[in-house]
Amino acid sequence: MLVADPAASLAEVAEAAGIGRTTLHKHYATRDDLLRAVGHRAVDLWEQALAQVADGPDGGLRALVTSMVVVGAQLGFLWRTPALHRDHALKDRSDAMQEATLAVLRRAQDRGVLAPGTPDWWLLDTFFSLIYVAAESVADGELAPNDAPGLVARTFLRGIGGPAQALPHLL
Repeated sequence: MLVADPAASLAEVAEAAGIGRTTLHKHYATRDDLLRAVGHRAVDLWEQALAQVADGPDGGLRALVTSMVVVGAQLGFLWRTPALHRDHALKDRSDAMQEATLAVLRRAQDRGVLAPGTPDWWLLDTFFSLIYVAAESVADGELAPNDAPGLVARTFLRGIGGPAQALPHLL
């Protein structure tokens, strides 16, 4: 419920879980406690997604895209909830997953799949942005779940512009 609607009330969360608010409060004393639990669950899913990524000719890039699009909604919750960035344990786990994700992107660079010399922060931010937009588009019904990994991979690898020779003044 919170992944789909971060502004959902605790009453709405309890109702969606099929429990009473009292029961919810027995497990999570505060809203922040619940948010942290959802954040940790997102990192758990991120860890599981990365565990599925095997090295290959593309450095594991396609497997990374496929596994992360599936958990994109949860990752979006993690990335867009500022209160979670103040939790040191959660931040440390998230930072470790960013480094593991970056390792796959660097392997793809080493294999010539991604441009060399691209700054690490740009690789990560661009990749995460595409994962987030794909997850949102799937949730909104604009993009079929099975089409999302291919669209993310194509956009990440080729962009959405026309041929380079058509726009030499912009490059």
